Amino acid sequence: MTEKQQTEPSQVAGQLKNAQGAMYNAVGSVLPASTGDQWAQDGTALQNQGQAEVQAAKDKAASDATVDAAKAKAKSTWGYVTGNQEMQSEGNVENEGAQWKYKQATSDKAVDIPVPSGEGVKGKIESVVGMVTGDQGKQMEGNMRAEKAAWKDGV
Repeated sequence: MTEKQQTEPSQVAGQLKNAQGAMYNAVGSVLPASTGDQWAQDGTALQNQGQAEVQAAKDKAASDATVDAAKAKAKSTWGYVTGNQEMQSEGNVENEGAQWKYKQATSDKAVDIPVPSGEGVKGKIESVVGMVTGDQGKQMEGNMRAEKAAWKDGV
């Protein structure tokens, strides 16, 4: 194979490089300076590479989630415009998934749960009631209420 394979950045691979770098630093700290300094430099370089890969993976995941959310919102809107309740509901569900992915990608926590405000919850409940009763107007009002709260809350 003559071409170098390009792989997407990975949070797991980045964390492994970071851990490998930490081990190199630990070994370098107990070796004599003539050898240990090189181990420490290599360890620091690996840690930097690992942190950069983790950040690149998070950035890509956030970008992908943003695109997914835009597609889902378009699907939901198109469902509303055409009177297709099922498409509107599918778009809403896909948007919820995209919001979850975005929250995970932009958080430093191992697991970060997107928690909407009270206004956002009211909007989501109103939307569900509209879905269940077949009232598209109520569903759309709930969507808009929840969306407005999401923009305000950053969720």
